[in-house]
Amino acid sequence: MKIASHQPYFFPYIGYFSLISAVDTFIFFDISQFNRKSWMTRNRILKPDYNWQYFNAATQYLHVNGILTECQLNEELAWKEKILAQLEHYKKKAKFYSETITFISELLYGSETFLADFNVKSTIAIAKKLNIETKIYRYSEIISQVDKAERGNLWGLNFCKAFGADTYINAPGGVELYSVDDYNDAGIKLGFIQNKLTRYSQNNENFIPGLSIIDVLMFNGFENTSNLIKDYWIDWVFNK
Repeated sequence: MKIASHQPYFFPYIGYFSLISAVDTFIFFDISQFNRKSWMTRNRILKPDYNWQYFNAATQYLHVNGILTECQLNEELAWKEKILAQLEHYKKKAKFYSETITFISELLYGSETFLADFNVKSTIAIAKKLNIETKIYRYSEIISQVDKAERGNLWGLNFCKAFGADTYINAPGGVELYSVDDYNDAGIKLGFIQNKLTRYSQNNENFIPGLSIIDVLMFNGFENTSNLIKDYWIDWVFNK
């Protein structure tokens, strides 16, 4: 069994969905410390001039040591309306604008009042539309089943032990932060997913990779995007 885990992000990039699809079980690590200026609250889309811009979820005040599950969304609708306004320019150039904006609007105007709930629900909804069949859990809901990690780089190991998995796949980067010996000694294969970020038409000569999944859906639709998420490989790490 293959397992991966990650913080819940706000309409994450396509590589996030590749990671989910690459494993049998995915765990949202939703008790991490909240960071307002991170992918937890924002992501990137195109600007009308083909540069990129941020779009953000508006959140209420949370003390400096607060955790993600404590963060509440702003109750006012202005930030949701702003996001839809930022997406409106896609109508002129993106083939799948209509189906994408309808879907994203439904997600934005859902009933979630906490950021983590919104990020988890929207990511799962997109994953289902992309025909990803991975079993998905929230760490906050299975916390009693998993031993607390002594170090941050051992959470994957503990998730594997709790679920009886033999493989843990991590997001790109951070190889030097992981204690490979700990995983190998426990019989756990450790890998890091690498996304090709395959070029697709943004109706512009200059392709900007790594934007929010919303951008990918606008130009490719759900069926073609479900193929693009398969464009990755795994870098396996072993004892030196």
